[in-house]
Amino acid sequence: MIDSRGSSTVMEKNVLVYLKSQQLLAGNLDLKVESERNAGVLWVRKGRVVGASWGDLSGNGALLNLCLIRDGKIESSRSEETAEHNVSLSLQQVERILAKLPDSEKSGAGFDERDKLDQVIRLFYQFRRKEAGAKLVEILRYNRFYYPAWLWYSRLMTREEYIKKALGEAGKWGNSDPRVKSETEKVEPQLTGSGKGVKRCFFCWSLVGVKEEKCSFCKGLLRIPRKRSDDGVKTELLEKSLLHYEEELQKSPTNTRIAYCLCLGFFSLGQNTKARDFIRIALKISPREPLFIKTAALLTVAKDRREKIQQQKVAMQTGAGVKPPESRPVSTEQKDKQKTVLVVEDSQTSRKVISMLLARKGYNILEATKGIEAFRQTEKVVPDLVLLDVMLPDMTGYEVLTQFKKDSRFEKIPVVMLTGKNSPTDRLRGMKGGADEYLTKPFDPARLLEVIEKYCEISVQPEPVAVAEKQPSVVLRTPPEKKPSPSFPTPVVHVPVAKEKGKNILVVEDSPTSRKVISMILTRKGYSVTEAVVGAEALQIVEEKAVDLVLLDIMLPDMSGFDILISLKKDRKLKKIPVVMLTGKKGAADREKGIRAGAVEYLTKPFDPGKLVSVIDEYA
Repeated sequence: MIDSRGSSTVMEKNVLVYLKSQQLLAGNLDLKVESERNAGVLWVRKGRVVGASWGDLSGNGALLNLCLIRDGKIESSRSEETAEHNVSLSLQQVERILAKLPDSEKSGAGFDERDKLDQVIRLFYQFRRKEAGAKLVEILRYNRFYYPAWLWYSRLMTREEYIKKALGEAGKWGNSDPRVKSETEKVEPQLTGSGKGVKRCFFCWSLVGVKEEKCSFCKGLLRIPRKRSDDGVKTELLEKSLLHYEEELQKSPTNTRIAYCLCLGFFSLGQNTKARDFIRIALKISPREPLFIKTAALLTVAKDRREKIQQQKVAMQTGAGVKPPESRPVSTEQKDKQKTVLVVEDSQTSRKVISMLLARKGYNILEATKGIEAFRQTEKVVPDLVLLDVMLPDMTGYEVLTQFKKDSRFEKIPVVMLTGKNSPTDRLRGMKGGADEYLTKPFDPARLLEVIEKYCEISVQPEPVAVAEKQPSVVLRTPPEKKPSPSFPTPVVHVPVAKEKGKNILVVEDSPTSRKVISMILTRKGYSVTEAVVGAEALQIVEEKAVDLVLLDIMLPDMSGFDILISLKKDRKLKKIPVVMLTGKKGAADREKGIRAGAVEYLTKPFDPGKLVSVIDEYA
């Protein structure tokens, strides 16, 4: 059955039957299984299945789904490599479990669990729980071993006995999945056995009491308190949840529940301005809603209290009054009573419009078209505020921001990002990097002035720095060195040659926002971009059109990116086209699967634009 090279294509198409036959052998085999629905891997050691992977599943759930395959393609190869032990079921147990299934649950042909679950998650973040529940039931009727659905089903439940049962099912089939383990460890201690209904946290789905103001797990606020206390908010967890809510608000801009939840989330993170922005959105839609009116009032009180505390801090620092000190670096270009704004923008039109707008309001303007020019400008004058674009010719605005925040002279200088990159991921990256505000183009001039006036009023200038004591400018002027991804060995570096203009990149991505951002980045670098939303369209394009590189997502509506990659590498004419995978799937098994299938690089979202361009420059 196995040739001299140690591999073969097995004639048997029934996976369970083939696995039972291997119990008589003592060899170590790796089995690749492909069917119309999905592809997976089984690791057999000494005649026993020790590990399994199927789509986004691992462990028992993956093994059971693979054993349901009656008409698959099995490729077998000898292997002495150490296999991950994630299966706890024997084949006899698997056979008994499958024998009890109704015939309706033994097929599921044409049913995409992952796509259905993505719809469920969106409905959760839109507060459409009833519709989410109906879809979860639909998934589990087709495939009760698809344990991510059990995980979300447990989050839908508000009675403890149902929560416990759903988590039990998730743990049975997702026995090795860290997501299931983490959820169980979080929720099980919160179960009291009271039998009463419970509430769920908006952000982490923990159980919360009916009258609680704050989640005990993530510390996210469930309502605006009269007196706030910051005690260990789990920032990363909240930010991830808020990213989902922002995406859904863009798609459902009249959903006041999402806007209110965003208000609570950003207030929990201490971003009061954004919290007020979102409660204004809710009030604009429902101006008479008592909850929104009360929340807006409490946010105003919190703002007044914060400003009073800030004034007291300034008064203590200066020793007289509440105004910040007027001391500034000496410069003939800067007038005493003018506030100086550094505009870092490579578009001549945008710079001209912004400069005219600010000059009319009495601001002193410094301009820079590149990151390095921004650093040179600040050697002479420390501005009161920096207005920063993201896409610059020599480096990204994020890199400029990082360098500014590393220098003690600029750590208190407000930075407002003004850019055409309007995805929640970019916004989150800017705010995490230290930006005080994130505005997008095309911008509202009145809104821009309002933001600049707000931050210039509270701008605290550093103490004057004598010329002889000035910090070495090399720290600021040197753009940060781009490092290779730590997940893989550094690729062989080719001697750079003059790039041929107009090379065609095929972007296979079903998210309109991601396609737009990627296309904008690549076209600015001189590449020609062709877009495909589904796998069938992508395969047709590479057959009909010259493509120099394929940028490939994994989760697509009609097939997985792995399927597309395998098809390309099997085609003698197309197998030399470099394929770079760009996906939100960050698991080590997914990364290994992509590289083994023939991808030259495996990048994950949210991605670094500089890294993406660097990889494409190398292989295109």
